[in-house]
Amino acid sequence: MKRSRSRKKPPDRLSEGSTSAVRIFAKLPLSAQFAARPAAPAVGFDYPTTLAGSTAHFQVYFETGFANGPVIAQGVLVTVERDYEAVAGFFGGLTLPTFPLNAIIASGIGGAYHYGCSGVDLYCDGDTSASPDIDHTRMLVVAEEVEVFEAAQNRGWDCGASNGEGLSRVLATELYPAELNGFSTAASWLDSTDRPDWVSQTDPTDQNAVSTGCAVLFLNYLRHQLNFSWPQIVEAAGSTLEQTYEALTGKTGGFAPFKALLDVHFPPGQPSGLMTDNPFPLPAAGLGS
Repeated sequence: MKRSRSRKKPPDRLSEGSTSAVRIFAKLPLSAQFAARPAAPAVGFDYPTTLAGSTAHFQVYFETGFANGPVIAQGVLVTVERDYEAVAGFFGGLTLPTFPLNAIIASGIGGAYHYGCSGVDLYCDGDTSASPDIDHTRMLVVAEEVEVFEAAQNRGWDCGASNGEGLSRVLATELYPAELNGFSTAASWLDSTDRPDWVSQTDPTDQNAVSTGCAVLFLNYLRHQLNFSWPQIVEAAGSTLEQTYEALTGKTGGFAPFKALLDVHFPPGQPSGLMTDNPFPLPAAGLGS
């Protein structure tokens, strides 16, 4: 069955304090990808779309006229419920309050976005090559639905801030580790001049590669260096990653040992060369945890 939906042209910019602010998952430079993306209009989607199919929790659409849309959409339909169950498991079996989630696949997005952390219209890039990489779109769907789960949990993971953006990235990468190419941000923090502390404080934006890079590194440090599970980490939600660290370890001051470990293996002032978001586990002899 096919159904075409489109949106009227929205206003040029968001109103002050808009709750429907666009939330993005993009390649670098983060701040430039969707700089002109407006607020969500009241009716329809951002693109004329065709419905490819439905599952228990999703409706999957593709941009009408996008040549690869049908094959990518069918590929997403095959795995979207499996991935949904995995994400729900990370969040302790949490049930979302709003269904369906609408996965809208379009060409030229570059990444993914939705309007507001609880927004269920998930706009995800589709590969335009002759043999499209369907996992690219699958990973983006996961990244966006993680943010909807964060909003439903409502305990500190803020999809519009560095901690929640970091969580959406690491959990999407957990399911699709080969798809991080071009989306990684860890090196942005490692290669910054001062490696700022975005553990004890949270950056109130999802578009700063340095703070997002710190977040993904610290979350992977909790998972792969300190060996907490993703459900444990997600459950230990807080308004800062320090609060998450304290809930998990019973200790304070998580940034210091984390930075000390990385400073040894990636000396400050030298290009890190890191191409992923997860260098862990790293030898920690003489450094403590």
